[in-house]
Amino acid sequence: MYTIMSKLPPKEFARTNVLSSKLRCTRSVCPRLSFNGVEVCKCNKTSLHQHTGGFIHEVNAILQKHHGMVIETLEVRIDFVHSILIRHLNNWVSFALSARTKNLTLDLKPAKWLSWNYIDKYVFPFELLDNERISHLQQMQLSFVTLKPSSQYRGFPNLKKLHLQLVHASAKDIGHVLSHCCNLEWLCIDRCNLNDELVVNGPLTHLFYLRIDRCSLTKVEFHAVNLATFVYDGSFLPVGLRHSLKLQSANIKLDEGVFHHVIISLLKGLPNVQNLTLRIGFLHLEKQWLRDNPLKFSRLKNLQLFMFIYGRDVENILCSVSILRSMPFIEDLEVHFTGNHWHWLADVGPRRKDFGGQYCKYDHLKNLWITGFKGARGQLEFLLHVVENAPALEVLTVDTHQRAGTEHWPKGSEPRFKEAKEMTVTSLSTIIPQTVDLHVI
Repeated sequence: MYTIMSKLPPKEFARTNVLSSKLRCTRSVCPRLSFNGVEVCKCNKTSLHQHTGGFIHEVNAILQKHHGMVIETLEVRIDFVHSILIRHLNNWVSFALSARTKNLTLDLKPAKWLSWNYIDKYVFPFELLDNERISHLQQMQLSFVTLKPSSQYRGFPNLKKLHLQLVHASAKDIGHVLSHCCNLEWLCIDRCNLNDELVVNGPLTHLFYLRIDRCSLTKVEFHAVNLATFVYDGSFLPVGLRHSLKLQSANIKLDEGVFHHVIISLLKGLPNVQNLTLRIGFLHLEKQWLRDNPLKFSRLKNLQLFMFIYGRDVENILCSVSILRSMPFIEDLEVHFTGNHWHWLADVGPRRKDFGGQYCKYDHLKNLWITGFKGARGQLEFLLHVVENAPALEVLTVDTHQRAGTEHWPKGSEPRFKEAKEMTVTSLSTIIPQTVDLHVI
């Protein structure tokens, strides 16, 4: 009964309680209180700042009615544009702690948050915390706040999920906060301009999910032995997750990077990843073969590689195949090419014979899927090299359509590239085993 009732907004929850004595009993059992400024004040986001006083009055009135009760969830979503909110936010945080709240959300970002200076953010009241009052917190989302932990801060002992968004804090302070969240399982740090290294020294043995988006970092390093998923979006930087022996999936999206530098960095920082997705927006390809690099992805089985090829790099496409040398157990490989017309049938660059005999076979590769195949010599040599050295290959798909980065082609306007299709069929006919299921689109 409580599960059903807890999904209702506060007004409907109160109205439903008059139906029966049984329903009225649910009021005292861990209700979920969610206050959204737009819904409470019945206005749009842009005019919400004009109704701050009314929002404060409404929240205070409802919390007063729940005084002394256990509150499982408290959510407050209001634009932080008036300093009058500070005292009330402190009171609401104190209320949540006294009510043994498990899930706390403070979403305070204004409609036009890009124009707001960091000094306008709400300072989270660490001084209100004590071991007994915060021991019930299990999930917390903080948006548009400032984190300055006091010297008395000893951590959130039972916090399992933490989402920090547009938070103003030094990397050192965030590292200090995280180092004292020993039971943290899920962490997202979103658009927090730290401009420094984020190094968390304390072991986060329960952390299984980590996401970092657009945080202007120079380094990321966590000691998380049970981490299963890592997601990163931002500029190229060193990532240190070498202790994460159980890392199942990593999704890396970089603004820019030199291909072989990125690969070496990932080999050092994510050596145990099993499934890797790599996107590099402004990609630089150089004639670098990673010949003498002893580092390996010792557990990697699946790779998704998204490559936007600029005109100047067409002749270096084949160099990207050197990444496979570091993946001795690769089973599924997807390469999604995007770019402009410069690589359509481009007859430039090295041939696969230039590899010599240094490259081992890809004995475990079973599935190969290439999209955006436009018949450039580098693409064709890449394809033929892999096929010739993959004795266990079962399925091969070559798609002349650009499937990734479709924003460069209006919907339905990309032409079918008949020449590339014919080239693929002709080139593969003499080397591909009959046991391989071949699809050329």
